[in-house]
Amino acid sequence: MVEVLRVQDHTTFPPTLPGTTDDWLARDHDVDAPVFLFVYPSHASTDPRRARWSIAWPVGGRTLAQMTAWRHVHADAYENEAGLETDPPRYVYAGAITKTAGPGTVRAKRFLLATLGLRMRRKIEELAAETPLAVADGEEGDADGQGWIRELLRRMVVSGVISETAHARAIQQASLAFLIPHSPLVLGLCE
Repeated sequence: MVEVLRVQDHTTFPPTLPGTTDDWLARDHDVDAPVFLFVYPSHASTDPRRARWSIAWPVGGRTLAQMTAWRHVHADAYENEAGLETDPPRYVYAGAITKTAGPGTVRAKRFLLATLGLRMRRKIEELAAETPLAVADGEEGDADGQGWIRELLRRMVVSGVISETAHARAIQQASLAFLIPHSPLVLGLCE
């Protein structure tokens, strides 16, 4: 069973603040940018159903060529006081993060959801903050937070952020992304 935790309900986490502390890395400018569903190989398994999913878009410049980082929305595995992931895993969402493209981002498979302006990208972050982390037991893919991303994508359709067609296509493509298990050598390169 996977246990989930809403960061807002946990007393040892600071409250979510407007903006993020990583905006210094790369600002999300008010320009259109492609928004993708990213699929990463699992850290711990070669099972393709354990791939991690996130929603991400490039940031840092006013043109795609100038965008040097990525803004990611995904559920993170909760670490206990010793800095170790819990077993069974628990997931938290503490807001979108901006980071440069490391090996995991480079190796991730990307599926275009839409090209969106800043207002709609901020709407994705708002919807993520409102999406509960509770996931039904036994649903395939939930072990790595896929269920939460699926629910967020559904809410993006209902809110008019992406089309139902884009949603269905991305889910189908992501579900098949690592149908052929990847090499264990890739496991160490994931973010």
